[in-house]
Amino acid sequence: MKLTTKEFEILFKQYKADIYRIAYTYVNNEADALDIVQETAYQAYISKDKIRDKTKFKSWLLKIAVNKSKDLLRKNKNILLDDLSSIKALETEEKVSINMFMDNLKALSIDEKNIIVLKIYFEYTFEIISEELKMPISTVKTKYYRALEKLKIEEGVYDR
Repeated sequence: MKLTTKEFEILFKQYKADIYRIAYTYVNNEADALDIVQETAYQAYISKDKIRDKTKFKSWLLKIAVNKSKDLLRKNKNILLDDLSSIKALETEEKVSINMFMDNLKALSIDEKNIIVLKIYFEYTFEIISEELKMPISTVKTKYYRALEKLKIEEGVYDR
């Protein structure tokens, strides 16, 4: 089942904000996140004939965005989530909490970050995460719970 250009445009516009959010979560830079949105659009458009099931379009787009984000991080050797200047609407206490959480994400591996973002932010099930990341469900669960423990240790919930 091939997507027409019009169908592609409609579906892409529907998920563009999600793509931006996932890209920004990885690169923490508005300009880079916007570039990733464009690269994702281009890559998805030239590969649109490969999508067989329209119901998986969002997952497919987000996977492209995650891969583009990882590529950029590898290329630039940037550290994830250093700048929170775009979050102006939050109260000071919330900013401190978000700063701590984002700083703590730096302690996680790429796989752990992916799993945490997909599980917590996008509310994916372990099964969907397993399919998306091509990992056994048991590995996804193990990495998820280890990442949560790392985050708790980093936040000082437990003594080291």
